[in-house]
This record gives sequence, structure tokens and C-alpha cells, in this order.
Amino acid sequence: MSTRLDELAVLVDVAEMGSLTAAAKKRAVPKSTVGRAIRRLEEDLGLSLVRRMTRDPEGALTDAGRHLASLSAPHVAALRDAPAALGRISSEAYGLLRVSTLSDVASQLITPLLPGFLARYPRIRPELVLGLRMVDLVREGFDVAVRVTLSATLKSSALLARKLGPMNISLYASTQYAARRELPKDVEDLLNHDHVVFFPGGANEYAMRDPKGTVTKLRISGARASGDDFFFVREAIIAGLGIGPLPWFMASQEVAAGRVARVLPGYQAFGGAIYVVYPPAKPLPPKVAAFTSYLVEHAPRLLGQS
Repeated sequence: MSTRLDELAVLVDVAEMGSLTAAAKKRAVPKSTVGRAIRRLEEDLGLSLVRRMTRDPEGALTDAGRHLASLSAPHVAALRDAPAALGRISSEAYGLLRVSTLSDVASQLITPLLPGFLARYPRIRPELVLGLRMVDLVREGFDVAVRVTLSATLKSSALLARKLGPMNISLYASTQYAARRELPKDVEDLLNHDHVVFFPGGANEYAMRDPKGTVTKLRISGARASGDDFFFVREAIIAGLGIGPLPWFMASQEVAAGRVARVLPGYQAFGGAIYVVYPPAKPLPPKVAAFTSYLVEHAPRLLGQS
């Protein structure tokens, strides 16, 4: 025996409308079509569902018919609502969100924003994968990457990108270092100081830009320490090893605490920008749209203007 869902829906309509004729009118089909659907149900179940005696109202249901219609009605209604429910689910931001970024960006920029983001989107579960390696978002199953460039723009790619803001980088020294050495008063004085270099290799060129936009290039050699991670650079600066570059979001708390001071505050050492990038998709997954929009809305406050 196989009970047909379509025929059960017809039975529910007959119960709700009060007759085969009214159910047929609701469905915009001939009365005979409704009658055949009811007969198929009766054959499947071996029960009489509609009274067919002339003294009964047309299409009045038997006790079995009313009972079956009552049991079936909630399920028929649920099935009718299923497409709308699927539409709601498909537009809701939820699920695992895999994010690739640098450890310093994750700690100093993304993590402070997560409480507010998760309060707004409690069904999203961020998973951050940290490292310097440039991952293939599509091939490796990432939803989003937050990337830093020290040039004016990102390299061309098939990924979509939204700029979070500039990442202007300035020079800083610890108060410990400043107590030991008089800090530079002009760009050329940097040549006479110890340095913590962001790039490994023991040499670096600063393009120092003054408020008027004039750029002075200065090659720093013989660094006391160098590294490719701003966490290391920051800790080396705090330890008094020398003057070094930091973005504002890495330096702001240390400046507020009095552990470091900005060197040549009228100049920027070099700069770039920070972007959130993601694979193109139509439609864009709601969790990706939610995360990127939230970063665009709130990250500029943390990036600041150093």
C-alpha cells in the first residue's frame, strides 16, 4: 500500500472547504479530478472516506475521512511551507566560516571584533587559520582571507576584494631605548641608531613620507634584529633593541600604556592597505556577506590613522 501525499492534500481541502465542488474550485480543477483523487485514497486504504448517499451533503466525509484529514492537515501545511522555509534558511547567516590571515591581524584586528560579530550572527562559527603562506581559497576550502599589502593595491586575481583601510606604518622606540639614546629629530638621524627591521636579511629601505607628501628614501643597514612577524618586531622594540616599524593597530595599546613612543611623528615609514578577499559566487553565501560587511563597518576604527 502506498498513500499518496497529493491525494491526502485533496482530502484536507475537501474537509476544509466542506464539499468536493468547493475543493475543486479552490484547486481550479474539475470536480471529477477531486473525486478520482479521493477514490484512489479509498482504494489504497480500503476505507470509505466520503459519504455518497443522496441525503448527505455533497462530499461529506465519513468518520474515517474526517479523522484522516485531521491527521494529515499539519503535515500537508508543513509541506506547503517547505519552499518558503528553505528560502529563509538559504538567506540566514550560519555555519563554519574558514578564515585565512596573519597571526598579528587575527589577534589585533579580528579578535577584538568577534564578540560583536557573534552577538549579531550567533550561528556562525569562525575558524581562523594563521600563517604567512598565501592559501588557495577555493582549492583549500576557505571562505575568506584578510590580507595585507605593502603596495598601493592588491595583485590582480579572480578573487573579490573589499578594502578595510590603509595600513600606515610608523617608527617606534621603547621608553627604555629613549632613556638611553636621544631619539631622532630628522630622518637622517635614523642612520645613527639601532634598528629592528621588519624584513629578514639585515637591511631595509624606509621611504619616509612627510606631511606634505615628500618622500625621503633611507637605507638602514646592520639591524640589531629582524623578522617577518609584527609580533616579534613589537616585542623587540619593547625590549629596547632599537627603533622599528609598526602599524597603528599593533602599536596603539603600547603607546597608551607608555611602553613605546612614536619616532619622527610627522612621518610615515611606509604603508599599504588591508583587504578582505573571498571567492566570487552568485549568490554570495550569507555567512561570507555578513563577515565581510562587518569587517568593512568596524575594522577602520581599529586600523586608525597613525
